Amino acid sequence: MKLSVVTPSLNQARYLGACLDSVRLAAEHAPSHEIEHIVIDGGSTDGTTEILRQQSGVRWVSEKDNGQSQAINKGFGLANGDILAYLCADDLYEPLAVQRVLDVFNREDTVDVVYADFFFLEGDSGRKRRKSAAKFVPTELIKSNPLGQPAVWWRRGVYKKFGGFDETLHYCMDHEYWLRLGAKVQWHYMPEPLAVSRLHADAKTSRQLSKMWCETARMLTREGWRFGPWWNAFSMALWGRHYYLLKRRWFAR
Repeated sequence: MKLSVVTPSLNQARYLGACLDSVRLAAEHAPSHEIEHIVIDGGSTDGTTEILRQQSGVRWVSEKDNGQSQAINKGFGLANGDILAYLCADDLYEPLAVQRVLDVFNREDTVDVVYADFFFLEGDSGRKRRKSAAKFVPTELIKSNPLGQPAVWWRRGVYKKFGGFDETLHYCMDHEYWLRLGAKVQWHYMPEPLAVSRLHADAKTSRQLSKMWCETARMLTREGWRFGPWWNAFSMALWGRHYYLLKRRWFAR
């Protein structure tokens, strides 16, 4: 079985090497499976291409695009794996992630999507906090999204049926995608942390929290939830962004 991992990147040279290494290590721990890693860079100017030129076994493109969602879709268009996933340039796989996930897909023919627990990593601090996705309920996705995006994998058939990510969205494209799949697919939960989501002050979602929550509110309103999303967006604009930025700066010490 073959896994295609797409990494969208823009000026993430500081973290990209660790991301590439984590996928390579996961591949070494999955000798019975094949891994294809595709990096879609949006025309970085920070040394990203120099890092990519030194890689072997990584396919990559560096050219201007219209954002992360388009980059991910571009990568999926180049991919030929049986299983698809995307891993941002500042995120990581745990060493046994690929072996454990692909074993499930091999064993369970009816499973469409595998999701697992994950870690939040505070910048370069090494501080990791486990987050559980155990309470995930597809029908409740409009009100809560407990999934950690780096710890979700799906069959190519899902992509063929539901298409790629909404390119008009730049922050909540994954949430919208899970909503689109909803109860129409078979989800499988793995109660172990298999990926790492890095939190840092330079991340797009940290720098533009208000925009992220407003976009999410618009998306969820479109999906039928009227009041809650806008209250969340208002709260984030009022005080939440200050709290999260201070938190990132504190843990970066």
